[in-house]
Amino acid sequence: MTMMQRALMMLAVLAAATAWAQDASVLAVKGRGAEGRERYDGGGEVRFLDVALGAQVLNYEGGPELTLPLTIDYQVLEPAPITLTSRMGTEYWRLYHFGDGTMSAVHTNEDIDLSEPGEHSAFPEGLRARIDAQYGPLPGKGLVGIRGHYYFLIEPAGGGEWIDITSPPPFFDQPPVARTLTFTLADLRDYTVQIEEFQSTWEPGGAFRVKVTVTDAEGESFPVVNVPLTASAGEWETTLETEWGLLGEPMGWMAATLPEDVPDEVSISGTLTAVTADGTEERALAARFQRGQGQVSAAEMQVAEAGYELPRNDEGVIRETRAIWASTSDIEDAEAVNLLVERCTRAGLNTIVADIHVRNSFMARSELMPWTAEKWAEFDPLGYLVEQAHAAGLEVHAWFCVSYRDPAFNRWFEETFGVDVRMYDKEGEVAKLVSDVHRQEYRDFMVDLMVGVARDYDVDGIHLDYIRTKGKCFCEKCRAEFAEQFGRPLAEATEEDWVAWQRQAIGDIVRRTAEGVRAVRPHAKLSAAVFSSMRGGAAQGQDPAGWARQGWIDIVIPMDYAMQSLQVRANEREFLEALDDDDTLVTGLSLYQRSGTDVSSRPTELLRQQIELVRSMGIHGYCLFAFSHLSDEQLELLRGEINAEPAVPYFR
Repeated sequence: MTMMQRALMMLAVLAAATAWAQDASVLAVKGRGAEGRERYDGGGEVRFLDVALGAQVLNYEGGPELTLPLTIDYQVLEPAPITLTSRMGTEYWRLYHFGDGTMSAVHTNEDIDLSEPGEHSAFPEGLRARIDAQYGPLPGKGLVGIRGHYYFLIEPAGGGEWIDITSPPPFFDQPPVARTLTFTLADLRDYTVQIEEFQSTWEPGGAFRVKVTVTDAEGESFPVVNVPLTASAGEWETTLETEWGLLGEPMGWMAATLPEDVPDEVSISGTLTAVTADGTEERALAARFQRGQGQVSAAEMQVAEAGYELPRNDEGVIRETRAIWASTSDIEDAEAVNLLVERCTRAGLNTIVADIHVRNSFMARSELMPWTAEKWAEFDPLGYLVEQAHAAGLEVHAWFCVSYRDPAFNRWFEETFGVDVRMYDKEGEVAKLVSDVHRQEYRDFMVDLMVGVARDYDVDGIHLDYIRTKGKCFCEKCRAEFAEQFGRPLAEATEEDWVAWQRQAIGDIVRRTAEGVRAVRPHAKLSAAVFSSMRGGAAQGQDPAGWARQGWIDIVIPMDYAMQSLQVRANEREFLEALDDDDTLVTGLSLYQRSGTDVSSRPTELLRQQIELVRSMGIHGYCLFAFSHLSDEQLELLRGEINAEPAVPYFR
């Protein structure tokens, strides 16, 4: 890497760090009302100062347990009688396995105590951590890294039943924090460490780097990074830093720059810290390298860029799906529609996925929902959007939240059709904001509604969201139907039974919608927003690979809203492996980030990184969530750089 390239990279890193730094470390604790609990709004504000790991190598002999010398430094800005932890359920750290590109969940039981103001430190109880195989595979040995935090559990200070959960601030996703939490897993019952390799251009001001490795009890060797190393020659001295890839992945090297007066010999020294089964210990490292040893070209030392070439049609126009989800409020009147179309055009997008049916709202006219004809007598939201978008060269795909209904809709449905479509849990309580897709009458209604829109409006596609069960229904009809089909009570259903049972109902909607839409509007495309975890989606009836294989779905859009680009890569690899035809894949990326319940637009550099990642993986498009979070800065990035050259949707 040349000095100019290094300078440009540093400028990019500084710009990204500045963007991330804006309030990224402060969390105003607000709950989400988890599992039907009353939403926590009792106050508490904390600024996270640092997260550090006390070793570079940790003993790991397989299994779910791990010693994790983690320290979380924080400052309580507004005291509250609560603690935050990550010890159960979906409250976990994400652990990325660099060897195979998978990700798992790590629970710790630290108490981030907000009861007293001032600065404090928190540590996992007993420095122990548990790897949760429910949310990903157990890691293998080698380089791993904590990459972000999912939720925090809110508990009473001093103990007691948990209160709620809250979203952590973007602090834990910042590149500098993530890099310090990169380490090596190895069997340390017996081990050696060594500086194994040296490379340098041996030019004035040129780069050099070394590879530190650990050889474990089973004779396997793995790279180690973040080791405090110093290089010296005479009066010259410098520190080595870990070399990182474009997504913040360790390259396995530690690097620095030679002085202008190139020495005849470079000495490397430092101390590696390891956590063994017997405790923490340090191993000294030292090596000397003569001038010319390990000499390579500057090109050989350069970190590879994520290269790609976008496909083009016969006219030379780029083929790439550049879509964005837009909510009901974005099309509720002519002014909103005009703004939506204008900003999407400026951003270089080519497809608007407009939410026309969510809860009890329907943004079009249909005889199946009679109140909408009166409501939209003077202004037809979907009709006006199609007219304006098509005039601007944008496609419109009508977005339906298939199972996401509110109590008013369920009451109307029962009064109109005489069928109770509410979902009931095991205790007989009514689930919130959902209709039971196991009711044939409800499925018929939704299919007819979606096919009717495709017939009555010049839409370019129908988009299925909430194309899932939103839970498990234990109503009397579901119990009876399941028992008749599977020969055992619903309460005794295995997970495999649930997957098969749920997929029947959801698949019926997908298949019949596809058949109906293609009969009335053959040019229209059918797309589905699905969980980024295929395993999680299967539990609620999703089978995107199967839908695509049978030709029901033209476009599969995983809702891959992770802050960590490595998580996005891991998720999208799973879809690429599952889909017979990769051309059906479009990645759903988020424009927003959370802290507690507060939502803000993401830094532009993160948006750039994730779109570049999608392109480099050979995925032919992205869909952004959502228009309301599209900041002026993000729009300018898309307009001036990412989408500077126009494109037609790949599926055309």
